[in-house]
Amino acid sequence: MDEGYGYGTAQGEDILSKLRAERFRHLEGQVYLDHAGATIYGSHQVEQHATLLKQNLFGNPHSSSAVSSQRTTEEIDSARRDVAAFFHASLEEYDVVFTSGATAGLKLVGESFPFTRQSSFAYSVNAHNSVLGIRSFANARGATMFALPVELLDAVGQAATQSIHQDETNNEKDVYNLVAFPGECNFSGAKHPLSTIEALHRNVLNRIPLEKCQVPSKQPVHHPQGKWLVLLDAAKLAGTNPIDLSEFKPDFMVVSFYKLFGYPSGVGALFIKKSIARHLIKPFHGGGTLATSFSALNISRPHAATHRRFEDGTIPYLSILACKTGLDTLRELTMESIQRHVGALSTYTYKALSTLRHANGTRVCEIYGSHHVRSKQEAGSIVACNFKRHDGSYVGYTEFSALASLHGIHIRTGCFCNPGACQFYLGLTTMDLLSHVNQGHVCGDAMDVIHDRPTGAIRVSFGYMTTKQDVDAFLAFVVQYYVSALPTTTVMEAPPMRIESTTIRLSKITLFPIKSCGGMSVSGWAVGPDGLFYDREWALVDPETLKTFSQKDLPKMATLRPVVDLEAQALNITMSDSTPVSPLSIPLTYVPSLTTNVSVCAADCQGKKYDDLVNAWFTNVLGRPCALVRVSKESRRSRLTPSKAQHAIGFANEAPFLLISRASVTLMNSKFGSDVDEDVFRANFIVDGCDAHAEDRWSEVAIGSHSLAVLGPCGRCTMVNINQTTGESEAGPLKHLASYRRDRGKIYFGQFLALKASDSFRIQVGDTIAPFVKPHETSE
Repeated sequence: MDEGYGYGTAQGEDILSKLRAERFRHLEGQVYLDHAGATIYGSHQVEQHATLLKQNLFGNPHSSSAVSSQRTTEEIDSARRDVAAFFHASLEEYDVVFTSGATAGLKLVGESFPFTRQSSFAYSVNAHNSVLGIRSFANARGATMFALPVELLDAVGQAATQSIHQDETNNEKDVYNLVAFPGECNFSGAKHPLSTIEALHRNVLNRIPLEKCQVPSKQPVHHPQGKWLVLLDAAKLAGTNPIDLSEFKPDFMVVSFYKLFGYPSGVGALFIKKSIARHLIKPFHGGGTLATSFSALNISRPHAATHRRFEDGTIPYLSILACKTGLDTLRELTMESIQRHVGALSTYTYKALSTLRHANGTRVCEIYGSHHVRSKQEAGSIVACNFKRHDGSYVGYTEFSALASLHGIHIRTGCFCNPGACQFYLGLTTMDLLSHVNQGHVCGDAMDVIHDRPTGAIRVSFGYMTTKQDVDAFLAFVVQYYVSALPTTTVMEAPPMRIESTTIRLSKITLFPIKSCGGMSVSGWAVGPDGLFYDREWALVDPETLKTFSQKDLPKMATLRPVVDLEAQALNITMSDSTPVSPLSIPLTYVPSLTTNVSVCAADCQGKKYDDLVNAWFTNVLGRPCALVRVSKESRRSRLTPSKAQHAIGFANEAPFLLISRASVTLMNSKFGSDVDEDVFRANFIVDGCDAHAEDRWSEVAIGSHSLAVLGPCGRCTMVNINQTTGESEAGPLKHLASYRRDRGKIYFGQFLALKASDSFRIQVGDTIAPFVKPHETSE
């Protein structure tokens, strides 16, 4: 580990250990590596803030005559001075505007900047989406836009150390241009030299040919002229690096405090040079910003102080009061020490990941950025990467994230709201991106690999309380799941197939009348081409989105016990827990008349929606607005089998039936010394008498004279972690399965089935099951 670890002091590791023990006990058992998203608050911050609020009375600062208001105003002014001092900003030169965060600050700059048709807005291609949002204001006023390559911006910064004279050509007084760049890229951790600010202030962009950088628009090719103002997006940089506004002087700078010290969220700051503020044209003035205002006349005059003009409405004054403790914590450690600490961690992580190899010698990890050439000062707090299998194929970041979550590892995946950096580092063309969009890919979805190339990345990032043990836990996870010990290793294991020496029998039959609610086990039941009669016949949906709920949304659904009473011709629903509620009974013969569209696993179908009285019962017991729908016989969804035959599945996710073997459950429990109940797998059929996972090699199953096709394995998700009696989550089941039942990013357990003929018949517990083994997997 680099000498910078532990804040670069001899006692640093002891200080870090003490911090974790005293202030970050809520991190015990967790590996938090998403500090670029939000760093973690210390318990002392919450406690000191709570004490402050309990021991003092604070009122609305706009109620200036009240003592409580006066005290609040004094504290807010003190906080403003404190924030300015932290960044070494003189309040004679800068004003500090409190905002809801960096994004709100960027919006204020964009909507107030004096763009004209002669103006330009330039931004680095690795700028955050919130910076790109300024384009809408620039474009609306006819300004020309330029996307600056990272290497161009860095070259400008390096040239700042040389003799560059102020450009006086075309420096028209009434033309103002804006250039924005991040202090640290939130995708890769690459830092831009802050000396770039000085070069940009010398209007160096007026002397550089930017035609190739111009963003396509209706505007003709434009050569910048006039004065350049600089916007520094310090949202990422400020959390782990010192920023000295007495040395490097952007015209605007934005920060979010939760990225610096975790708490509070929803508070940030916009630094504005007072010499520039008078040129800004604020289009809206809310409460508290006006010195004079008339209702009958269209006359208003804003306050003279910049922060008074820009802080619309009542600022979050109670949250702002919490910032002092966070700032004091960072001062105590010093930002220089924190910079060394996170730099050491990122270097350590980079070196460890870059040396990983599969048994066949291929690299495990593809790392983005220039970590190998960065100095200690240039080392950021981020390592972004993707992982590869031994055959060179990419591991999807969705799979990686899901598996990491099971192990208590918190990371970020995707493009991190930075499309330019994502495109650059992944080597994607604009046509590639347009192709992704045409295929339905959107931000935040699970389309992580398209045409064998990743659409995003995996990001680990570090904060001042991150330890080497955190990083080692992450690296151990990577080695366990993503480094192949042998070139032919497969993660999904199954015992060798043999000729069955005993009879396989159907040992349990379960139907689930209401999708994702409790099961109803029976000794015998009628079967049809759509599945077990009344299986997933009903579903609960969100009344607003009409998306079907699952136990992942509402774990308490597991405690709902629907029972189909054939004799009484009723669906009776009770609760398995202690919820004090009367049972609900719905006639089976009643089909609602109101038809509504329903979304099941992103597929659309139609359902019949029940009345408010029925829906109120479910809303009451589940504590969330929901509506009951019954599958519409006329519009049942279907899935294609390998033979291209269609099978209606109603509200089921994938297929009419799901089968598991009891031996497979027993094997899992014996492997891990666990006691996972077979019910968590929510199978329609459980069979006895075969080897564990023998069902993986079946192509067909006969029950008596009736044949069922095996459609394929069931991919498992976190629902198997939900106890089907209590609705409580348990981390074990999916984590266990991931270690030996994972194949190409999916965790499999059980097989989907469908009837080969459209007949109906009755099955019984104890029926003989005759499987047919796939032709290419013969028995020994």
